[in-house]
Amino acid sequence: MPSIAAVPSRTGVLAHVRAVAVALAIVVAGLALGVVLTIAAFVPLLALGIPIAEEPSVVLLVALLPSQLGFAIVGVLAAVTLLDGVPIRTPTRRDLTWVAVGLGGSFAAVAVLLVASTVVDLSPLRSVFGASGTADPRLLVALALLSIFVIAPGEELLFRGAVQGRLRATFGPVGAIALASAIFASLHVFNFIGGGVLVVVPLTTLFLVGAVLGTVYERTGNIVVPIAVHALYNATLFLSTLAVG
Repeated sequence: MPSIAAVPSRTGVLAHVRAVAVALAIVVAGLALGVVLTIAAFVPLLALGIPIAEEPSVVLLVALLPSQLGFAIVGVLAAVTLLDGVPIRTPTRRDLTWVAVGLGGSFAAVAVLLVASTVVDLSPLRSVFGASGTADPRLLVALALLSIFVIAPGEELLFRGAVQGRLRATFGPVGAIALASAIFASLHVFNFIGGGVLVVVPLTTLFLVGAVLGTVYERTGNIVVPIAVHALYNATLFLSTLAVG
């Protein structure tokens, strides 16, 4: 994998437009497969007459698992088809150092969110998961575990492995990180309660977190590193919400 300072190998307006279009198509394919798998997961439950509507936490988890599986499947298929696959290896000491750096950078982004919210005198928007977790603390524990085993692998395989990998060939590492992070952040726009202009603050934070994940990926050439950072970051946020609540 090229270093973060490498230059793009393809130039030209059409090449740039094509690269963005392919990257967006990969994300749309991941979303579409996630919807199909989610429907497939709900149909048997409804057919059996299981009253899942009475358990919002169960609905959220049943919807979350297939969607992340869809991300992982499409991410791997896109990487294998369009790229040379996704670089996966046992983390080295250097990789573990970058995991620590990535965690520090991710939580620094959270600090930026808190400072920005204070400066403009706004209360940070609550996420759908945080609100649901307050009502059912068990959900936060489940989400922390899913972050490690499902959410982080699925999202990183799609956004860093496939999307950033495809964009890198045309825009170079820096451009790929920025664009992949923007797509990653925008996909979470409906995760926050309230919305409106206030959503800009958490989405900016997610963009910065995505940039951190993209950077550690470029620096290590090992998808396991951003997966580990993402997993530990999410799990820490969920468990800290549980502790505060």
